[in-house]
Amino acid sequence: MAFVLELKGITKRFPGVLANDHIDLTLEQGEIHALLGENGAGKTTLMNILYGLYQPDEGEIFVRGQKIEVHSPNDAIRAGVGMVHQHFMLIPVFTVTENVMLGDESTYRGGFLNRAAAARQIKEISEKYKLAVDSSAYVRDLPVGVQQRVEIIK
Repeated sequence: MAFVLELKGITKRFPGVLANDHIDLTLEQGEIHALLGENGAGKTTLMNILYGLYQPDEGEIFVRGQKIEVHSPNDAIRAGVGMVHQHFMLIPVFTVTENVMLGDESTYRGGFLNRAAAARQIKEISEKYKLAVDSSAYVRDLPVGVQQRVEIIK
């Protein structure tokens, strides 16, 4: 059986710093893991590589046994990999719909957000994962727990 997620030999260097040194990580269906370590240990760097925010200098990423190339968060999302950031990456004065669809060109027509299509998409995702949110609500008005749901949906 293939692992749900497998990182093999992930290495990342920054000038003067070896942030990740040949990291191997495997996840099986239903497992829950925690990455623990001191500040500067490379945890965030590893997750940023998995999510396409950084490129590894060496190593490979597999999802369900298939090697993937993750050059951007969109690539990660297409492969089924999402990330909830330590600090929310939401714009408080935007609605849930505007925040979730920001950067997703599939819901734009002629440069404008197709709100009906976007709201349908958010509803489908929130129902699929049982993460109830009001797509028309402004993020600034939402409790922190609901804001985290928006991050997950995003």
